[in-house]
Amino acid sequence: MQQQHTVGETALGTVEISADLVIDTIPDGLIVLDGGCRIRRWNKAMERLTGYGQQEVLGKPYTLLDFRDADSGELLEQERRCLTAGRPDPERIREIECTLQTRQGETVTIRKYGRVLAGPDGSAVGILLVLVDLRPLRRLEAQLSCVVSADAMKQPPGRLLGTDPVMQSVYHRIRLAAQSEVTVLISGETGTGKELVAEALHTLSLRRDKPLVRVNCSALSENLLESELFGHVKGAFTGAVKDTPGRIEMAEGGTLFLDEIGDISPLIQLKLLRVLQEYEYERVGDSVTRKANVRFIAATHRNLRERVEQGTFREDFYYRIRVYAIEMPALREHKADIVQLCDAFIDRLNRRTGKTIRQLSPEALNSLMDYCWPGNVRQLENAIEHAFVTCQDGSITLADLPGEIRSVRERQRECARAGDGPPMPWPPRRQRVSIEKLLGTLGECQGNQAEAARRLGIDRTTLWRRLKRQPPQS
Repeated sequence: MQQQHTVGETALGTVEISADLVIDTIPDGLIVLDGGCRIRRWNKAMERLTGYGQQEVLGKPYTLLDFRDADSGELLEQERRCLTAGRPDPERIREIECTLQTRQGETVTIRKYGRVLAGPDGSAVGILLVLVDLRPLRRLEAQLSCVVSADAMKQPPGRLLGTDPVMQSVYHRIRLAAQSEVTVLISGETGTGKELVAEALHTLSLRRDKPLVRVNCSALSENLLESELFGHVKGAFTGAVKDTPGRIEMAEGGTLFLDEIGDISPLIQLKLLRVLQEYEYERVGDSVTRKANVRFIAATHRNLRERVEQGTFREDFYYRIRVYAIEMPALREHKADIVQLCDAFIDRLNRRTGKTIRQLSPEALNSLMDYCWPGNVRQLENAIEHAFVTCQDGSITLADLPGEIRSVRERQRECARAGDGPPMPWPPRRQRVSIEKLLGTLGECQGNQAEAARRLGIDRTTLWRRLKRQPPQS
């Protein structure tokens, strides 16, 4: 193949620019093959990519590099087929991601582009190949993946909300448990979101495409719960008119969530113990043993350790369901999440009711932050829903909140019952707090008006009005 030259004008005069100079300047690898698939051109980028010098490869077959399809692993022969096809289509060589072997034996992933070189009569005389090294792109993708993964690990799984470090710890344990088939016990006060944890565990697991079946163990009597869990056969008891599968059978291949596990009787504990140990069970009234391919998740708001000590909960069953424990914190332990939770509830209720409520007033938000939330996130959601009934404009005010939340006296009583700080003495209802005591308490609280009002037993707005009327100190 005849080497061609071009001519360029420079400040120093007319110079010749060789084809080799142009080829060597191209940043990607470039190979020219002749009609016998032997290498005729090899630029500097190919030397850097493969470790082979130009003089080592010229005249040798292109199979020297052992091109392989990244998917099938088969030797790529499409170039040879194009050269022997008579009058080939110049566009016939497809672009493909593949690998090649370097001189050092390293396997490098590349993107290969090819075009047939046709002679004057249209027949194939050679092939031009351009090889793009994908290693820099892969490194960048890996770095971006790490950044995205680190950011994703901070995001709440499933429908859980909150960014407080206490909740971040819960999310971490959920992700760890989701990668295994371990039995999980979720504990925590009523309303903390234990069912959302179970849902997240199932969604993140390999069983996500199978059913998540829920059973509220506290809502059924012992006999009904046994039939609900294990199923029954026709004639097993009065009213059993046909064979009926239980929740264990319905959850086959998926996850069975046993909510309020602390309320089941010792008999049901014993029967479930066998399922957890042997993954076998029988329907009520049947003698046929069935296999259970189910992942078990249980939840309770009760202290099961105390129940074991009291003899009302089997110790062997306790340790069988508590292989991996996740404890949901009370809302008062991560109050920083209240704003995010309220925003989510307001957005959800706006869509449901057609209203356009935008925010909470500062006074309303302060009351929510001061409250101890014995009902946790569920109670907070109910409080926002209550406010949607009375709120007539775009902002929820203190007056729109339930009485036990907007009242300072009720908030402090609830905090005392919850053990969130010592009970605060109440001044007589008509007793006026002196400005000296007010300023002294404010100083003790380092200017925190909400805490000062709490200690004094007055509303924060009352404290603010008293301070506003106070003449400036000279």
